[in-house]
Amino acid sequence: MNPRRLIPYVVVFLILVGTYVGLWWHQAQKEAGEQQAKQVFACKDAEITALTLKRGKEEVQLTRQGAVWEITKPLKAKADPDTVGDLVKALADLKKERDLGPGEAKTFGLDEAGLLISFSAKGEQHRLVLGEPIPGGRGYYARKDDDPNVIMISTGARESLNQQLLSLRDKTLWAFDPTQIKSMKIRTGKTLVDLEKAGGGAWRWLGRADYKVRPDRVEELLRQLKQARIIDFPPAAPKDLRAAGLAPQAKTAVTLVTPQGAESLFLGAGTGSEVYARQGVQGQVVKVGKELPEQIARMVSTLEDRRLWTGSAAEVAKVVWGLPGRTWTAVREQNQWKISGPDQAEAQQSVTRFQMGLSSFQNLEYSSLLPQAGAAGKESYLVEFLGQGDKPIFRLEEVGKKGETELIVRTKAGETMAAAVIPRKDFVRWQQEMERLSKPPANPVQ
Repeated sequence: MNPRRLIPYVVVFLILVGTYVGLWWHQAQKEAGEQQAKQVFACKDAEITALTLKRGKEEVQLTRQGAVWEITKPLKAKADPDTVGDLVKALADLKKERDLGPGEAKTFGLDEAGLLISFSAKGEQHRLVLGEPIPGGRGYYARKDDDPNVIMISTGARESLNQQLLSLRDKTLWAFDPTQIKSMKIRTGKTLVDLEKAGGGAWRWLGRADYKVRPDRVEELLRQLKQARIIDFPPAAPKDLRAAGLAPQAKTAVTLVTPQGAESLFLGAGTGSEVYARQGVQGQVVKVGKELPEQIARMVSTLEDRRLWTGSAAEVAKVVWGLPGRTWTAVREQNQWKISGPDQAEAQQSVTRFQMGLSSFQNLEYSSLLPQAGAAGKESYLVEFLGQGDKPIFRLEEVGKKGETELIVRTKAGETMAAAVIPRKDFVRWQQEMERLSKPPANPVQ
């Protein structure tokens, strides 16, 4: 075909493409214009630097210093960054559902507003008056600045803007960096815990050299303390600190030591679902959920490392488990574990899924330790972990029962041998998990 004959087709194609792009651009501009016309305020949330919410005689003022919001009235306090951030964004993104035109303020409940919001943005002052709900739950009446027109905003937008003082306050109970903790003391009831961080992320209980501490549970305890939140700020401290459980000493006390010094948190008594709390002897008395001291006491009771195996799953290259003479073997290859067992059974599992079985075994804990002589008996179940070159890492042998709910096992890790009693249900649950891993896929790929 002569290339010149294609020129008209190319021209037509280009015209069509140009027309489509033009229509698309025009539609995009139209939609952008419509969205801009619905915008109540022409500002961005980052441009808002001061904010006031007023309901009758109640007034809350907030100011921003850099990226940090602070409450300046009716008291000076840190503001909750997430709540205030959502409030400011809702204000900047506020859209009107309809413009009803000029209207009498009293008719729409805008003369004695339930909520008046004023704010500063780019050096300009703005205000938003929120009136009565629209019949049928279709939103709320509102009016901005000195505009005589009454507009409608959505119910969701009004809820985002209608924040109380309590929700605006920063409810962080205890701000600290868990990585900076050098030691900690916890008193809960009659139990006194004295922990010190050792090398490699380990922890030791001072004065109890034979007590092995689980570092992951200490770290979890620190996370729970850091994530704890204040529920309420009483207007005044309780007159009787003894009745509040904070004097002469608190029911629960936690002291953390960092390079900057020591800080303490005291948890006392309370009513219902709340208890009194105080950070430091002179700190403000607040209320927290009663589950916090309960959680601390529960976690303290589980700090002892009773795991049968504390090694690393990444070192394991081969696993043998099962009844004597009918064991299963799993060998780690590059991207999978190849499993073989009795009666020439075979299966494959991904590294991630088989790793779950190893992690479950790592969580098995003993109820009590026994002398070596207390674990004499014939092996009835075997678990063995080996490294590269079939180097022994860990071996467990089930050798007996203790009642209906516990089993007696022998273990060997390196040159260390031990005998222990373990809960039967936990071990059976792990066996069942390994049984599932040993089954070939229901629909193997051909």
